[in-house]
Amino acid sequence: MKKRIQKFEITDLDKFVECSRVLVFDSMGKDKNCDIGDIKHEISDLSDEELSELNRTLNQEESLLICKKFLTQKKNSDRFIISNKKYVDLIDALNARMISNMLNSLVNRGLLETAYDTESNDFIFWIKEDEENKKS
Repeated sequence: MKKRIQKFEITDLDKFVECSRVLVFDSMGKDKNCDIGDIKHEISDLSDEELSELNRTLNQEESLLICKKFLTQKKNSDRFIISNKKYVDLIDALNARMISNMLNSLVNRGLLETAYDTESNDFIFWIKEDEENKKS
């Protein structure tokens, strides 16, 4: 039996983007079987430290650009439409960007090393060796 595609209308784009990025941020590292009700989706539910980390790793402007790729704007309106399938794809895209930004931050802070692996056609990462431990 074919699943029916559901479509949702977005009346407040900024709030939609905000809630989606909070959901991605808070679900990071949680068990796949956790209850959806245990995942935060409102920015007001985050602590100051969590909010600061969210803004460093997946800010509103970057998230808005990603979201717009998955949305269809209604004609002559400021409302948008998204299907349930595209929303899942959107969440995956936000998650991938957040991970990429986190890895980039760790590399920039000197905590990770990175290189491009032509064999796998992707970047690889490893923990930077402590110079003092290398001497022993």
